[in-house]
Amino acid sequence: MNRLKLLILLFVLTGFTALMAQTVTIKGTVTSADDGMPIPGVSVTVKGTTLGMLTDADGRYSIAVPASAPSLTFTFVGMKTITENISGRTTIDVVMQTEMHGLDEVIVTALGISR
Repeated sequence: MNRLKLLILLFVLTGFTALMAQTVTIKGTVTSADDGMPIPGVSVTVKGTTLGMLTDADGRYSIAVPASAPSLTFTFVGMKTITENISGRTTIDVVMQTEMHGLDEVIVTALGISR
């Protein structure tokens, strides 16, 4: 009788652990809108968590996210930040556009000059 109770408890705990650890793997490619080339080193993060990764040399990524995750955020220097809703998708391809900022002024300093 004790073995039966132990076996039932084991199945219940195993099922509970499987429910709590559900993740979804999302894959995709990040390319540039200017020339269509892949962008390596784009930061891909799960909104609201500390989960993240960088794209590889071919602009591809694969990230395991919790099933309850709302969206992915893509950031790269010189590009506009993009937030994509996951909403059940397992493949998310992103096209990033450049973001141009001009400098207003430049200050030149001369260090080490004695008078």
